[in-house]
Amino acid sequence: MESKTTFGPFVLDRERRQLMREGQAVPVGHRGYTLLETLLDASGEPVTKETLMGRVWPGTIIEEGSLTVQVSALRRQLGDAAGAIIVTVPRVGYRLVTSPVGKRARLDSGPPLIAVLPFANHGSSAEDGYFADGVVDDIITALSRFKTFAVLTRGSTFALRDKGPQARAALEEFGVRYALEGSIRRMGDRLRVTAQLLDATSGAALWADRYDGALAEVFAVQDRITESVVGVIEPTIRRAEIERARRKPAANLDAYDLFLRARRIVDGPGAEHDAEALALLERSAALDPGYALTPTYAACLYEKRISQRAPSLGDNDAGNAIYLARKGLSLGADDPLVRALSGWVLFRLDGDLTAIEAVLQAAQENPNDAMLMQLAAAVTGLFGLQEESIRYHKRALALSPGAPEAYQSLFGIAASNLILGNNEAAIEWALKSLATFNDWIFTYIALTCAYANLDRMDEAQAMLKRVRELSPHLTIQLIIDDAAKYDAFADAVIPPLRKTGLPER
Repeated sequence: MESKTTFGPFVLDRERRQLMREGQAVPVGHRGYTLLETLLDASGEPVTKETLMGRVWPGTIIEEGSLTVQVSALRRQLGDAAGAIIVTVPRVGYRLVTSPVGKRARLDSGPPLIAVLPFANHGSSAEDGYFADGVVDDIITALSRFKTFAVLTRGSTFALRDKGPQARAALEEFGVRYALEGSIRRMGDRLRVTAQLLDATSGAALWADRYDGALAEVFAVQDRITESVVGVIEPTIRRAEIERARRKPAANLDAYDLFLRARRIVDGPGAEHDAEALALLERSAALDPGYALTPTYAACLYEKRISQRAPSLGDNDAGNAIYLARKGLSLGADDPLVRALSGWVLFRLDGDLTAIEAVLQAAQENPNDAMLMQLAAAVTGLFGLQEESIRYHKRALALSPGAPEAYQSLFGIAASNLILGNNEAAIEWALKSLATFNDWIFTYIALTCAYANLDRMDEAQAMLKRVRELSPHLTIQLIIDDAAKYDAFADAVIPPLRKTGLPER
């Protein structure tokens, strides 16, 4: 057998027991190397889980979950978030795709791959080129903190500089689904940077913007561009991916497509399609049991229904949510979004105060993720840190202007102002939330209370009427039962709701 085996951009050096890419060692570890070597020796044929566990852990009895974790870790090292290199074979095991990475398989299925191409330098000096490359480096680094998509390495993207038409063919070879391109131009003492996100397959522009700044403040401009671009890319790609999955025939859905269809429902405020979402998530988990976001979102679905007092989906919704949140953590402890979402569920349903640290730490690790900002805002708001909560919510709005879930941050700012006694501001922000989405009960509760605090009782009664329509069984006692001692929002709303006439029981 050859001492070196090439597949895609990788070289497996059997003599040194190393995996190489572009001349650099990829740190896969002993078990990762053995797993990869076993799959490679099968020449693209499926390898059973029993065979893989026997090779990777010889003479040891282990649970199947250990293999799932090892496969997930190896995929991350390969940049294979889509599962296009190490493919899950349902009810059997895994197989290694030995053809060049990506092509149609990666373009058509699994989490997307994005390439940040070198920005064109239309300036007059080499310093402008360094600035353009610095912006690209920062964007690649920031995007790499998201685990919902993969980012092509800097070496691969910069190798495409000045390739012209060849660059598009190379992107398809890599399996890139989205490409970010841009340019920089100096105009006197000013800099102008343009950027646009493209569908790499069709070339269609999904988003575009431009940024101006003073040449003397070059680093501040660079940071602002990075923050603005990265903040808008995740929700833009998410919407495009959900639409792609929606158009896909049911017979061709893979685990990621099923997850996307479910996520659209879970992220929404309503509960009428939650049973459908749970079924989609269960199908997704059966196809790819190692994808951590699947059980995590199932846990969030249960928590959402419990918070909204929707009818139970099973015998023990809270227990199911806690179990699924812990399962998500066991699969994706390196993903800030998994840790934050699971932490929120465990905090809300299991009283785990240590999970709060997971939420706040995740927000620090990826400050460009609007969803993490919302979760951090919710946590700090519940614990009475209203000014901090408002800052988190405003950052979420700045990162993702126009996002479908913006109503949550608009409501959050209203709720914090209500708690602080700023009733006029609470009304202003709550009305902005209603303009974005007008069927969320919590926004109407905030308006009821703010109007009541200002003795605008006719308006308070009108808002309470809508609250009762959305939740006919809501009472003061139910709010008390659902609230914990640290729930600042519940403490703020009970007196004005009593004043407005919400029944005690």
